[in-house]
Amino acid sequence: MTAALVEAGAFKEQPFTVVDVGARGGVASYWSVFGDDLRIIGFDLDPDECARLNAIDPRTQYLPFALDRQSHRRTVYVANYSASSSFYRTDAAYIDRFTAGQNAVVMSEPMLETTTLSAALASIGLYSADFIKVDAEGAELEILQGAEDLLPNLQGILSEMRFTKKFCGCPEYWEVEKYLREQSFELYDLDVYRLSKKALPYPYLYSNYFDDGRPAAGPSTQGQVLWADALYLRDLLGTAPKERNLITAACLFEIFGLSDCAAELILAHRGTFGALVPSDELLNLLVPEVKGQRLTYKQYMDRDLVGDPLLRPANGRRFPEPVIPQYDGEFVASWDSKKVRASLWKRLLSLFR
Repeated sequence: MTAALVEAGAFKEQPFTVVDVGARGGVASYWSVFGDDLRIIGFDLDPDECARLNAIDPRTQYLPFALDRQSHRRTVYVANYSASSSFYRTDAAYIDRFTAGQNAVVMSEPMLETTTLSAALASIGLYSADFIKVDAEGAELEILQGAEDLLPNLQGILSEMRFTKKFCGCPEYWEVEKYLREQSFELYDLDVYRLSKKALPYPYLYSNYFDDGRPAAGPSTQGQVLWADALYLRDLLGTAPKERNLITAACLFEIFGLSDCAAELILAHRGTFGALVPSDELLNLLVPEVKGQRLTYKQYMDRDLVGDPLLRPANGRRFPEPVIPQYDGEFVASWDSKKVRASLWKRLLSLFR
């Protein structure tokens, strides 16, 4: 759907603008759907990383600013694993209980001049954005507070959040949540990350590497939930949004797997969307493929949305099937193994003999 709106010229006059704070390694690939109608401004503390990334894609601009709620001097704790560097010193005794403890070992403590996100963007002539992603190892709230004048026109925020102060003493989830609610954003999705204890490590969720190529520990398939990426968007239904904000919101909903929310907007504002692409065509593009079947929007909605076998999992199991959907390896949770299930059935059958 987003590709169809982009092709119809929805962002020709004003490119879709993403601000990525904590852009080490590059930005997410899903933004490429906007093609040439995309502008990305990335921030990272490391000037060398910014220079490397600036040479890759002319649609992106990476700036080595240290961002905070105000301009002053602040210590940055440079970590053994570069992406873990932060304005907050990790509690070594606490993190050492986990498999990723070595990642947060502090290697140096330079003082940096900080500025606000609003001031940094103004220095390159940018005074608005469509979406902000902020991953600053605990400093997310301060960075968002330093962009308060940008928030009224912003349609979405993806922010990392911590669930405990034991980690490094940074603001917790509820503090960031409270601030964003006050700015009229709503939580739409939460992607949680876990670390397992050294006492019994679980398999890793994905591969991490130190700058020199050595394997590094990272989030595990199971373990204690310590942080998450939280997606905040605006609920525009029942309001009178600007046309661009409406279209931007629908695109963000689809990009982040919330096609039902995009469909809701299209149905409520058929005229606005239909001026670019027929609304029925957009709705058809939003319909998910289920169990190998592709249906039009009308065909999909004509089905029994509660009783239809197409939309229900088999044998009462969760749908989709994997116990741990984020993990793409062979690991199976202990309670879900065939051996355990067979043993359970044997015990149940013995009760009726």
